[in-house]
Amino acid sequence: MATEILTYEHAQRGEFNRKTINRIRRIQGQLAALEALISADDGSCEERVLRARTIEKGMSSLINHLFDCYIENTLQHDLGTDPQGALSDMQRILKLINS
Repeated sequence: MATEILTYEHAQRGEFNRKTINRIRRIQGQLAALEALISADDGSCEERVLRARTIEKGMSSLINHLFDCYIENTLQHDLGTDPQGALSDMQRILKLINS
C-alpha cells in the first residue's frame, strides 16, 4: 500500500513538473517573439506592451501553479508531521508571492 501511494505521489509530481516545464516553454516562446519584434523594429508600441503583458500574465500563472504544487505535494504532508514549520513555510512563500 505504501509503495502504491509513493508511486501515485511520484506520478502526480511528475505531472506537475511536466505542466511547469510547458508553462516555462510558452513564456520563453513569448519572450523570444517579443525580442524578435523589437530586434526587427517591427510592431507598434501598443503591440509590444500587449505582448509584454501576456508574458507577465504567463509568469503570474506559473507562480500560481508552483504554489498549487507546493500545497498538494509539500504542505499536505508537512501539516501532518510539522504543522508549525508548514505554516512558517507557507507564510514565507506568500510573502515572496506578494512582494
